[in-house]
Amino acid sequence: YQGYVTDLARDWLESLTPESRREIEIFACGPEPMLHAVALIATEIGVPCQLCLEEFMACAVGGCAGCTVAVHTDSGVAMKRVCVDGPVFDAASIYPGNGSP
Repeated sequence: YQGYVTDLARDWLESLTPESRREIEIFACGPEPMLHAVALIATEIGVPCQLCLEEFMACAVGGCAGCTVAVHTDSGVAMKRVCVDGPVFDAASIYPGNGSP
């Protein structure tokens, strides 16, 4: 196969029955453009998705806040530290409505 792994994932997910899709959750780690594509696919297919973010972690203990990302919550946007609050986040909180982070 020559192409993006996300294309294969979409093809496979689209081939599943609605009953099978209810038994699946996506877990993804990789470069940001791929994670955005995975989050979009998960939303379109209706499958829960968790993303493991890769951010530069200078201290890795939460002291420097060098790895913060915007996370969308019910009460607004919060800056979360990937090293201590993550690294795994719900895809919808990172890409709400599948827009940019």
